[in-house]
Amino acid sequence: MEYERDTKNAYRNKAKAGAYLDQYTKGTRWARFTMWRQRGLIERILDRCDLTASDRLLDIPCGTGLIGRILLNNPARVIGSDISIEMMDLARSEYGENRFHGFVQADITATPFVRESFACVVVLALMHRLHERLRREVLSEVASLSSRYVIMSYSVDSRSQRVKQRVLKTLRPSHIPAPSSVPLPEILREIGSHGFTVLSISHIAHFLSAKVVLLLEKNAQRDLSDGGHQLG
Repeated sequence: MEYERDTKNAYRNKAKAGAYLDQYTKGTRWARFTMWRQRGLIERILDRCDLTASDRLLDIPCGTGLIGRILLNNPARVIGSDISIEMMDLARSEYGENRFHGFVQADITATPFVRESFACVVVLALMHRLHERLRREVLSEVASLSSRYVIMSYSVDSRSQRVKQRVLKTLRPSHIPAPSSVPLPEILREIGSHGFTVLSISHIAHFLSAKVVLLLEKNAQRDLSDGGHQLG
C-alpha cells in the first residue's frame, strides 16, 4: 500500500468518502458488527478516563464521524480533525452541537494544535494502514498533543490471524487484509518508546478480528520539546 495514494489522499473526494460511510452503515453485517463493537469499547474506555467539562478531546482522523455520538456522551469538549474535508462534511451530523467545538483540517503527522492541549486523543482506523516510519511519526505527534490519554487502534499480526487470512482468501479471493498488521510485542515496544504506558488492550473479536483498541497513558516524565504547534 502506498500511503500518499491509498491513505492520505484516497478519501479526499466525495465518492470515496461516501463509500467509506456506506461500508459501516449499509455494508456487510460484519462491518456493521465491528463498528458496533468498537463503539461499545470506546464508550467503556472513555468512562475509565473520567474526563471533565474542562478537558478537551481530539478525534483524529475523525473520518465520517462514526464514533462522534459516543465521544459526546462524555463531558469533555470534542474537536474533530481529518485531512479530508469531504469526510468531515459527512461527519457533521454525527457530532451535533453540545460540547462539539468544530472541525480542523490537518495531517496527523503535522497538526497545528497547541502542545499537550488535549486530555485525550483518539486515533482509530489508521495505524493498520501505515508502515513503521509513519506509525512512529503519528505516535510522536500524538504524544505531543496529549496531556494524559490516547485511545488508539492497531491490527495485530499473529499466527491465528495469518491462518484466518489464508482461509478467507481461499473462500473469498477478493478479500484484502489489513496492509500493516504488527505483532503485539512490537506494538507495545513502539508505544513504550514514545512515552506511553498501556492501561488496557481490548479486542474487537478474538480470532475473528485482528483489530485491538488500546488505552494509553502518557508517562509524566515524557519531555516534549517540539514548539511547532500553534492552534488552540
